[in-house]
Amino acid sequence: MKVLDSTGNLPRMNTTMLSALAGVAMLTLAACGGGGSSGGGAVIPSSAPAPAPAPTSAPAPPPTPTSMQVEGAAAKCSALSGSSIPASALALPSQGATVTSAQLSPADASAGLPEFCKVLGSVIATDAADPKINFEVNLPTTWNFKALQLGGAGFNGVLITGISGPYGGVQNAPSDAKLPLAQSYVTFGSDGGTTPDGLFGTNAQAMANYSGESVKRTHDAANYLISAYYGTAPRRMYHIGGSKGGHESLQAAQKYGADYDGIVGYYPANQNQAMVLSWFRMWNAAYSVPGGALNAAKQDLVKSKVLEACDALDGVVDGIIGNTEACRATFAVNSLRCPAGADTGDTCLSDAQINTLMTGATPLEFAFPLSNGVTSIGPYPVLEAGDMMGILFDPYTTTGQYSLYYLSADPVIRTFIQQDPNSVTLGFDYRNWQSRVQQLSALLDATNPNLDAFKDRGGKFLLIQGTTDMLVSPYMTTAYYNRVVSRYGDSTGTFLRYYVQPGFGHGSGAFALKWDSLAAIDSWVESGQAPVDPVVKDGNAANGGRTRPLCEYPLFPKYKGSGDVNSASSFTCASA
Repeated sequence: MKVLDSTGNLPRMNTTMLSALAGVAMLTLAACGGGGSSGGGAVIPSSAPAPAPAPTSAPAPPPTPTSMQVEGAAAKCSALSGSSIPASALALPSQGATVTSAQLSPADASAGLPEFCKVLGSVIATDAADPKINFEVNLPTTWNFKALQLGGAGFNGVLITGISGPYGGVQNAPSDAKLPLAQSYVTFGSDGGTTPDGLFGTNAQAMANYSGESVKRTHDAANYLISAYYGTAPRRMYHIGGSKGGHESLQAAQKYGADYDGIVGYYPANQNQAMVLSWFRMWNAAYSVPGGALNAAKQDLVKSKVLEACDALDGVVDGIIGNTEACRATFAVNSLRCPAGADTGDTCLSDAQINTLMTGATPLEFAFPLSNGVTSIGPYPVLEAGDMMGILFDPYTTTGQYSLYYLSADPVIRTFIQQDPNSVTLGFDYRNWQSRVQQLSALLDATNPNLDAFKDRGGKFLLIQGTTDMLVSPYMTTAYYNRVVSRYGDSTGTFLRYYVQPGFGHGSGAFALKWDSLAAIDSWVESGQAPVDPVVKDGNAANGGRTRPLCEYPLFPKYKGSGDVNSASSFTCASA
């Protein structure tokens, strides 16, 4: 097995390996202009005039190269296969990492991929019986000196490849955007060192991985391999993720901020424990009493009545509620109450169904404080056109056990909190588990407003949330942003910008936001100019590619009163 030394090189190579690597150590800097100068010093004849005196100031440094070309990429890539990374290269405890395969993949125009070295490997836990963190690092032959770490999803347990599958690219990127790898970024991700079923709560190492340690271990392993392959560390390091990946984005900024130049977090599941408990609370309101759930027709009724009352509050009727604050003051759910509160059909709501909605529309106040002083979560946008089918409500049966709220809360309650996969979820009361819930909150929640290390490095963070997200409450993300503002005041905008898109849910919605956030964060890092009301596109084909300005909180896109209602130029970011 080949061990990479602390500089990222392959030491003590045998003759075979040296032969394989002969002539491939040279890296050419594609952006550097041709030199033309000779390598030796010139001899000045005695009859030549004396050389001009040295300038009083040092000459300007050569321009920083923007890309490099790997020569002999096939041999260099092959040399990584079977190598190992020492534990000393990873900041957190481990037995280091092993590279199980490394293969040069040819350019594939149909897949939008350049030539790159695909490296697969695993970080080995201190106890080898504990879960590995499986990772993939993609090393393009033409490199822009930048690297992008991609976040996970759900309970993780699925390898984030950066090149294919549902997590192959950047969250919510435009459909015509090139993969980051095709833009000459190194990309990397992992499976988080967990399982996708969420039933890993009884394993302490898997829980530590889920808490954000997998982010750091994967970063360190990838950074080491990058240095080994290119002979230099990345000039820029980015992280982008959404949902659980957004949680990892916040963990990266809060715990490992000195590692990153730019981070993008979409709808981050940062109040991890509080969020799951709030889901279970709403699910209980819907299914623990007869008739508490709303069928599809009743959900459509609520949404249509909310839109009827609130759609025009942003200046135009377009199926999007822009002014959510005014909507909360306008719409009264009791206007949908059936006579005497009994369920008389799909044209009204029973008292039990109104109670379900009001449970979601009311913050959950905790019986005891969680990590970083968090005492509440919510509300959820059940009365602001949030999409509830399949999330709060069961789309298949009347039991509720196929709703995403239940499917997500069940393994957390059984294995994270109760520490028993055979325990029962129904009837669970978090108040009886105060010590464990607080312990998990300290481990998992990403609610710490202290971003000093990230800020001191000069890091930039784009935080993006949608108003109709029924999984990650927009009020939860706003609450975190406000905690950061409370800490940093007016200087917050120098390193963190928070954008809220009306009609955008958990990756979809009435306005399915599409934005090249990688280009935006890279531009901010490189130029120092944060995005100001950037134009974003609706990915719903039925809406013809309409655009809107993406406004910084607390502003929203307001129609100017004239112009194309499908064009961002007809809107301005307003407060009322």
